[in-house]
Amino acid sequence: MKPEQDPIMIARVLVLGASMLIGSAAAQAQKTCPLLVPREEAFLQPKRLPPAQVPAKNAAGCLSPADAIYAPDGCPLRLCPRPTRGIEL
Repeated sequence: MKPEQDPIMIARVLVLGASMLIGSAAAQAQKTCPLLVPREEAFLQPKRLPPAQVPAKNAAGCLSPADAIYAPDGCPLRLCPRPTRGIEL
């Protein structure tokens, strides 16, 4: 039997092709987050979070001026506001 007629070989090729399509679709679905900082300061951009962590992170609030409020997809939505005055003791 020729390899192109072997049902097991055909099934393997189909599974491999399907997994490659799924992998590329997942990579395309993982869009990049919009920059909240100037491009030359991209190292200051808050990191993307796994979507499951967003509710707890947003509930904790802003931990520093470099922190952000996050969208449900895990992208930083907006930077936290800078404090206008010091902490009152």
